Amino acid sequence: MVEKKWTNYGLILTICILAGYLFMNRYSDNIKTQIDAWILKTPEKYYLTYIYAKEEDNHKSILKTPFDLSMEYMENHYVETLPEPDQNDYTDEIAVEYTLKENGESEEPAKEITEPASHAAVDISSLNFETLMSRYYTVTSATKVYPEDFNVPEMLATDMRMSHDNSTPQILIYHTHGQEGFADTVEGDESTRIVGVGTYLTELLQNRYGYNVIHVTDSYDLVDGKLDRSKAYDYAYQGISRVLEANPSIEVVIDLHRDGVNENLHLVTEVNGKPTAQIMFFNGMSRLASGEEISYLNNPNRSYNLAFSLQMKLKAEEFFPGFTRKNYLQAYEYNLQVRPKAMLIEAGAQTNTVQEEKNAMEPLSELLHMVLQ
Repeated sequence: MVEKKWTNYGLILTICILAGYLFMNRYSDNIKTQIDAWILKTPEKYYLTYIYAKEEDNHKSILKTPFDLSMEYMENHYVETLPEPDQNDYTDEIAVEYTLKENGESEEPAKEITEPASHAAVDISSLNFETLMSRYYTVTSATKVYPEDFNVPEMLATDMRMSHDNSTPQILIYHTHGQEGFADTVEGDESTRIVGVGTYLTELLQNRYGYNVIHVTDSYDLVDGKLDRSKAYDYAYQGISRVLEANPSIEVVIDLHRDGVNENLHLVTEVNGKPTAQIMFFNGMSRLASGEEISYLNNPNRSYNLAFSLQMKLKAEEFFPGFTRKNYLQAYEYNLQVRPKAMLIEAGAQTNTVQEEKNAMEPLSELLHMVLQ
């Protein structure tokens, strides 16, 4: 009897949450913004992992609360969108925004992405704020950006060159989500997960371009042998802070991930005749959709981070068109405060093969060298 009573309460709560969300989504952007702000101010485990925690191999939810059930209901009746809807822009790190979709209406199947036939240097003179945002960025509804965040001449004039030679460590590569795998990942073989992809990037930067690179292969999302991302960014920060303290000469810090997308989406292009996973440069703004700065996530290196990823994006457009997706702007900081030249990179997704991922490291290493030399 007690069990049935609590089940009924859960059902009522689920219906109330759903009804409230529908009301806010249609009639009150202001209320929704306030709730988004509250969510963003809560610990990461309640905002990202609590809602999106998945088993890595079978992608099944591992948390089932009334809120989860209401989210599942909405997923069956709504389509997930971003400010500029684009099949390429689904990502594990985003906040979800739902828009009404008529029952029975089906989406077009996602197509493989191929490389444009031609390329040329980007016309810098045309890059005003509006053009920059529409052409090169995806901004989630969880954050807000301003024209003063993107002084393009100043960003492109920022000197990214290494300040010292390779006699001491220059680059740190690590993986907040080290258990991220791919379509053909072999269980128990870490070389077929994102860590293995990072190993190949390390080898390219060292052997082909002569950089002194430290690769941290720890999995910060594996706790007591189980996948747990609730504190992965906290654990990663602790881990890389020790490395940076011991190696103050490190100038570039790369958190290498793979994205999580719809199962029918294949993020692949062709570079130098090879099937190559597309990549995305990811920035945290430490700012809410209301424009309020998130004080406890203050990032004094935000402007430099943004300049670094913009320079990388424009080089990619010039030399490897179609290789990169739009740069992604989200509300948090994602440990990018640790260095001015820090970046989070999403390389492909779970639907890519390991070889496609490793192929992507070749143009990525070349782009890094172009910007850093």
